[in-house]
Amino acid sequence: MASTFGSLEIAKTGLSVAMTNLKLTGHNIANANTVGYTRQRLITSAIEPTEGRYLLSQVTADKTGRGVAIVDTQQVRNLYLDNQYRDLNMDYNYSEYRTNALAYLEGLFNSELKEGQGITGSLESFYQSLKDFANNTTSEEYRTSVQQAAVSMTENFRVLYDEMIDLWDDQNYSIKTNADIINSTAEQIAKLNIAIAEYERSGYTANDLRDQRNLLLDKLSRYVNITYENSDINKSMIDVKIGGVDLVAGVSFNKIEITSASSYKAEIDAITKQIADINAEILAGTLTSLDGKEQIDALITDLTKYIDVELTANPEYSDLYDVTFCGVALVYGSSNMGIEDAVEPNVVARSEYCRNNLTLDGVKLSIENGTVISGELYSHMEMVISDGSGNTYGEGIPYYIDKLNELARLVAQTINDIHTTGYTYPTNEQGSITGVDFFNVPLDISGNRDYSRITAGNFRLSDSIFESVWNIAGSSDEITQDNTFSGNSKIAEKLRDSFSDGKYYGALNSLVSTLAISLKTSKSVCDTKKSLLDSIETQRMSISGVSIDEEATNLIVYQQSYNACSRVINALDEMLDILIRDTGVVGR
Repeated sequence: MASTFGSLEIAKTGLSVAMTNLKLTGHNIANANTVGYTRQRLITSAIEPTEGRYLLSQVTADKTGRGVAIVDTQQVRNLYLDNQYRDLNMDYNYSEYRTNALAYLEGLFNSELKEGQGITGSLESFYQSLKDFANNTTSEEYRTSVQQAAVSMTENFRVLYDEMIDLWDDQNYSIKTNADIINSTAEQIAKLNIAIAEYERSGYTANDLRDQRNLLLDKLSRYVNITYENSDINKSMIDVKIGGVDLVAGVSFNKIEITSASSYKAEIDAITKQIADINAEILAGTLTSLDGKEQIDALITDLTKYIDVELTANPEYSDLYDVTFCGVALVYGSSNMGIEDAVEPNVVARSEYCRNNLTLDGVKLSIENGTVISGELYSHMEMVISDGSGNTYGEGIPYYIDKLNELARLVAQTINDIHTTGYTYPTNEQGSITGVDFFNVPLDISGNRDYSRITAGNFRLSDSIFESVWNIAGSSDEITQDNTFSGNSKIAEKLRDSFSDGKYYGALNSLVSTLAISLKTSKSVCDTKKSLLDSIETQRMSISGVSIDEEATNLIVYQQSYNACSRVINALDEMLDILIRDTGVVGR
């Protein structure tokens, strides 16, 4: 016969479970709007009859169970949807930040294409001034107009260049900001690993702490591609990796280290100067080539702590040694150039010099080695870096700066090639001379004119043209002091006609068209990723999110369960009352 008091215990377990379910439902409702909260449910199990009797008793023995027991409080999550969400979150944030940067670039160039404004307007003004000049090369007014139109044009190039450099620097700084956020998040995950492991030693699941950790994983997935799994140390912990490199390993975490060669400008310049000085001593005969090479090798070892360089024999003097960085000469024989001046015209070298390099646990994180393949961090890296071979990833900012530089070089070299063949107009201070550059041409490390060193940022008039409008060449023949009408306007006409093929406008329009196509493609991908992300998030929330209507229904169900268990106790109470009061009374 089943124990009457055992039945009370069964009802008691029912009351306990119903009350716990009511509390858990209240907890769900209270956190309905808590970011990252996952709906929880109670896992229960029937308590089997006492083991010995249940297993060994006769067939006729009572096998009634002993009520209900709470097994665990479980989060309602779908791990597949979690993984899908984080993968899409990486892809979407990559696309969004890439699109934002390209949209900003397009805004800069669109202003340059407006009629009468920016580079387009200033090119047109320069062309109009050359037309007037070709009609009257002796007019000071027309010469001044040419000079001022050219100044305005170069200034427009410089303004756009500076804005693009600012965007480049902003994107580069965002790499550092992202790395700092990733480091902070990794530290928080490691701390939560410890807290969760300590709590779950009791046998219960630390659901609310796990919510915090999952929210941090969602946050990390915005910035960079991550993989994660339960730790071998303790299954309550997780390990997180970036590109196969440990970010979080159980209770410990690694920080992303940030370095930039630009932080070591003084050290780099000091070393390259020493190498140039050693070359000078070898050239002067005060130092042997062998001893000089030994000293230079030691200096190169120091230099490679900051940048990767190549040491080669000088083509003119084989006993001297040149140093190049990304194809840019830092030392040529006994001459050296400061690192910043050397890399400025070369987007590949400037990218390598200025970029923020990331290292995790001794491994370089980069696009090149495939350790960073998605997320916001990837978009910033992609927008600022070059692969070292003159190619940029996804036509980022260096690509468009390089195209703008090419346009400035095209204008400068085309005009100079014509202008240097003409003769200036004679003045009291100076006769008619030829070979004058219209635009300034920077010198390379050897002191030679080098058009490749022209950028949109340093594009300017030559000193001769800036100082005197009479130095603008218009004639193909020398003009004599005695007869200032002895010249002609053939050079002025050639300068004017250099615009006739539309190559300047074509180069600018091609650049903007490429940018527009890239932006359109990026926007399309971004919209698609956003739609997929929203869809997955909706599915995710339909499972893990708190539905107030559903929880309100559960309140009624658990309340009724509690009431029913109470009635069982009341019924048993009445039965026991009769049993205790009336036993032995009959027959008295």
